[in-house]
Amino acid sequence: MADKKINIIHGTDWWTDCDDITALRVLCRAHKAEKINLLCVGINSVMEYSAPSVSAFTENEGVKIPIGIDRSAVRDGKACKYQKLLASYPHSVRSNDDCPDAWKLYRKTLAQLDGKADITEVGFPQIIMQLMKSGPDEYSPLTGLELIKEKVNRIWLMAGRWDREPGNEYNFAAYPECSEAGHYICENSPVPLVFLGFEIGWGVITGGKLKDGDMMKEAFIAHGSPEGRHSWDPMLVTAAITQNFEKAGYSAVYGKAKVDPETGDNYFTPGEGNHCYLVKTEENAFYEKMINEIIASKE
Repeated sequence: MADKKINIIHGTDWWTDCDDITALRVLCRAHKAEKINLLCVGINSVMEYSAPSVSAFTENEGVKIPIGIDRSAVRDGKACKYQKLLASYPHSVRSNDDCPDAWKLYRKTLAQLDGKADITEVGFPQIIMQLMKSGPDEYSPLTGLELIKEKVNRIWLMAGRWDREPGNEYNFAAYPECSEAGHYICENSPVPLVFLGFEIGWGVITGGKLKDGDMMKEAFIAHGSPEGRHSWDPMLVTAAITQNFEKAGYSAVYGKAKVDPETGDNYFTPGEGNHCYLVKTEENAFYEKMINEIIASKE
């Protein structure tokens, strides 16, 4: 029988919020359960402990995968407490310098893949834009757009706000390169785009029922969210893993998405098109139960 597992390339900012951790645990648990192949992780907001903390977290989950970073995306601001805490656990990636450029890692991963992958992005979208703009290299004679068309099923983005127009949300609007990337992806993607917006994850609180001694619980406490956090990122990846909107608790509105390259404001024209945004069809408790059961601490 052919392998039915879903291949996933995952992007994360892994920075100011801790629902990135929930999303990565969901992916790692699905990988361990042989529901997916988690191929690699790209970090798109780089701080001192970014790669070491992702390495520590995934390896503690029993998943050792390549990590790439966007070196142009170093952010100013307060040190990320949960990154430093996670990096205190054993890990094999010692520093960000040990990691390749994320867009290059994505090219290598896709070129060497037998079959197709989905790309999930729960942070800033510039790595995907860099991949799209890339040219032929030692891994593939195809351009980035050609490689995506050949090797990617769908691109899933936790970005935008789709219950109002214009919408405005952090992952498209925080920095100029985010707005530029959102605009470029919407205008040029050769594969379907699925958006999960701010309005979906807000009010769905997960991660607050973990056991003492769980490194994820410690990271949530370090972040200042001991009772859990809104679930934008894990809701995106659970939908991608399920690959069935209805089963995952969503309907989809299809049409054409646009992002203003200057402001990051998002717009949507319903109708024909291969873009869609998700709408919840269940009460918040449905999603909380589903995610909390997946991320429950190990016995």
